[in-house]
Amino acid sequence: MKGNRLAGPLSAGFCWMVAMTTNADQPEEQPVAADLVITGAKIWTGDAQRPVAQAVAARQGRIVGLGSDAEVQPLIGPNTEVIEGQGRRVIPGLTDAHTHVISAGLLMRQLNLRDAAHRDDFVRRVADQAQQLGPGKWILGGRWTVESWADPGAPCKEWIDPVTPQNPVFLSRMDGHMALANTAALKLAGITGQGPPDPEGGKIDRDPHTGQPTGLLRDDAMELVSGHIPEPDEAELDAALRRAMAEANRWGITMVHDMSEWRDIETFARAARRGQLSLRIYCFYYTENWAEGISRIKSLGPGNDLLRVGGFKGFMDGSLGSRTAYMAAPFSDNPPEQRDWRGLLVAMADPPKEMADRCLVADRAGLQTAIHAIGDQANHLVLDIYEGVREAHGRRDRRQRVEHAQHLLPEDIGRFAELGIIASMQPYHKADDGRYAEQALGRQRLKSSYAFGSLLESGATVCFGSDWPVVTNNPFVGMGTAVTGRTTDGKIWIPSQNISIEQALGCYTMGAAKACFMEDRLGSIELGKWADLVILDGDLLAIPPEGIGQVRPAVTILGGRVVWPADS
Repeated sequence: MKGNRLAGPLSAGFCWMVAMTTNADQPEEQPVAADLVITGAKIWTGDAQRPVAQAVAARQGRIVGLGSDAEVQPLIGPNTEVIEGQGRRVIPGLTDAHTHVISAGLLMRQLNLRDAAHRDDFVRRVADQAQQLGPGKWILGGRWTVESWADPGAPCKEWIDPVTPQNPVFLSRMDGHMALANTAALKLAGITGQGPPDPEGGKIDRDPHTGQPTGLLRDDAMELVSGHIPEPDEAELDAALRRAMAEANRWGITMVHDMSEWRDIETFARAARRGQLSLRIYCFYYTENWAEGISRIKSLGPGNDLLRVGGFKGFMDGSLGSRTAYMAAPFSDNPPEQRDWRGLLVAMADPPKEMADRCLVADRAGLQTAIHAIGDQANHLVLDIYEGVREAHGRRDRRQRVEHAQHLLPEDIGRFAELGIIASMQPYHKADDGRYAEQALGRQRLKSSYAFGSLLESGATVCFGSDWPVVTNNPFVGMGTAVTGRTTDGKIWIPSQNISIEQALGCYTMGAAKACFMEDRLGSIELGKWADLVILDGDLLAIPPEGIGQVRPAVTILGGRVVWPADS
């Protein structure tokens, strides 16, 4: 047996049936040896027909053996890489069903304010970055949130102007739906006390007394400044992808559903041509012009199981934290001067008929649609749009997706299963939002928020992701939140929607595979499927729920090839 050696490259061909002669007088042919075998493990297959196993074998990227150690032993040859499971838990490779991979990789080299403890810490970090970069350079990054601070007042340009006199600054809030710009950046965009007016689908925050911009920009207003930021070159994008893939593999992630700009798709394609992908990537192309986008997508060809563009990403509304989620009723904590504020529809969805027309165009081309909707009214509108597409084009299996589906009207929960719509959800957002959602929406409306349990019970397909880099892409903290309902400040929030660890695992595996039409090849450990596997350092199915977030992968395998640890 060969020791610690990586298996060969992925191959499209495979042969997983052991050939046997039909003549009883002739000896049986010996099975072809596997490239990789895991023995002595506790395997959770995700397959209801065969839920557990002890050993698994892979050849040419596919699973060719599954069962007890004795059953898989004949597939071990002199060149087979054998990993001793030592009783550890093995699960299917995990899919993060909502990411922004290139943005995450870029942010890993930018200013991260996610854990800034208070205003002084926030300002100090910005000042340090300005000193490190030198005059004239953009200060980018952010992912800040103030809800856990003793003083949760929103940041403004006056905080950072004194420490960034020669650097334009653009720092996004953690959800990506609001950003802080300093005076230097606002000047580049021509944003002053005299104008411009709020763009369609966005809002420029202004002092109610002076009319001067505060530095906060919401949703489509962010583009007024972000359009002036220099684009990264190919080398920077390629490096960002390498960093992001390594980080994903570290967490047992073997596939992502990425919400991609065209530059991202081109970066993925370069890596694929060079044989450098250590993730399967299923893209949803974000563009304003879907008709033109169809031609671009078709120019790439059909793709394969490592890289494919499945359809389009669209937006209906903003986020709860930025108070731009589109709600059926006003927010509970509106200021007196905005008593009726209930969020906004972004430009591509205002009026909703524009989004409906886009979805009809995409569906006619056979492409999926994945539309961001957080507020209950935004979700209601998306469901109406998808129902209209079905009525116009017939009731085929199109698996339209709602990205986030965070706050739902009670009567809309059953519509996901009825219409065959995928609920693409991010459980760790629940851990974040639980700090302030009751203040924003009131207790009654929250009864149908983060409805993991109700959606699964109704028969809907639910897939889980992270929205990385909005929050960590660690899927185990996501599972922990879905199972316990625990928020980042220690509360148990909406426990009525808690689910089991097996259900949470299913949302990261088979649910995600169904969400991209790949359940026949991915999502469970079965003969003939791709050998995407994760060996864990703890038994996810046996530990107390409070410990789920502490589990870590020991080995991540993509198509029978060890991709983490990278130096194996």
